[in-house]
Amino acid sequence: MRSVLGLVALSACAVPVDEPTVDSVEQHGVNMQGVNMQGVNMQGVNMQGVNMQGFSLDGITLNGDLRNARVERGELVAERGAVTLRGGALAGARLLAQAIDAAGATHSLEYRIASVAAESTAYDPTRTGGTFLYTIEQHVGDSWVPACEADQDGRRVAIPVAATFDVTGARVEVPGMFTFGCTTGVIAKCYRWGYKPWLGGYGGAEFSDLHWACTRMARADYCGDGTPHTRNGTAINTWDRLPYPGPIQKHGLLSPLGMLFEAGWNTGGAACVSRARWLLDDGLQLANLCPDRLVPPGLLGATVCDTVVEVLFQDPDALLFNESYLNINLDLGLGVGVSGILNVNL
Repeated sequence: MRSVLGLVALSACAVPVDEPTVDSVEQHGVNMQGVNMQGVNMQGVNMQGVNMQGFSLDGITLNGDLRNARVERGELVAERGAVTLRGGALAGARLLAQAIDAAGATHSLEYRIASVAAESTAYDPTRTGGTFLYTIEQHVGDSWVPACEADQDGRRVAIPVAATFDVTGARVEVPGMFTFGCTTGVIAKCYRWGYKPWLGGYGGAEFSDLHWACTRMARADYCGDGTPHTRNGTAINTWDRLPYPGPIQKHGLLSPLGMLFEAGWNTGGAACVSRARWLLDDGLQLANLCPDRLVPPGLLGATVCDTVVEVLFQDPDALLFNESYLNINLDLGLGVGVSGILNVNL
């Protein structure tokens, strides 16, 4: 077996084959929400001493108060009298988000939905219907400042998710709160890869867990503590073993040239690991970073796995799997944010 850190793998692993298709995805943003505003992360991720806790479903206004606001299937919905507002009808709505600074003080931040557009069908691999893309802005002084960075399509947009993610990367359902995940971050990316938290079917799979496990995988959060071990722009090949009508992301007949098996994933991080996506600068084995989860080779209960079969031996309920290139760090920093970055001005 290879070490958990992994230096050079000799061959690609054998994996179950469904169709001769390879789904390779690039991490254009490993930040959890991908929302950027002056370097303070959104939804409970600590950066520069401020935690963004989430957006409130209470107090949304649009030419008066709206009621019964909620997130349904990736769409923000609210009511005015007997009229249900959704999609573009919510353009111009104002809402509040909560942030906590290093001293424990709570800040209420004002945002508005500048515009709403339908999601592209190109980002709907399950063909279960898309959501809407929301252009959100923060009120700073006398100006409205874009909240999201431009994604690979050049759009500064976000997708709402009916949960929040705390500083450890844990998915938390807080009554009255939700997340806006910009399309530069992995919350929205995992939705676009087909792991929509609200889906059903597929043998009764819990899609909120699939989406959560996907955020761990996309950020190489092996320990499940919210710490990423990857860089923006790192390519990975990911797949699942969902029953009919799955899988959603498929492994092809062959691995992408140069890619090697990396890990199997669940909501707590890596179920077991073959090697790290990026060689760690300090030379420590990956298992040393989270000895409560990963056990080095040679020890009883070692959590090293080089194939899907070995992953399932460690964790029969593992949800996702991935391959990656062997990337080598040439500097001392991983250069990644902990979660989606929201440009928050206090």
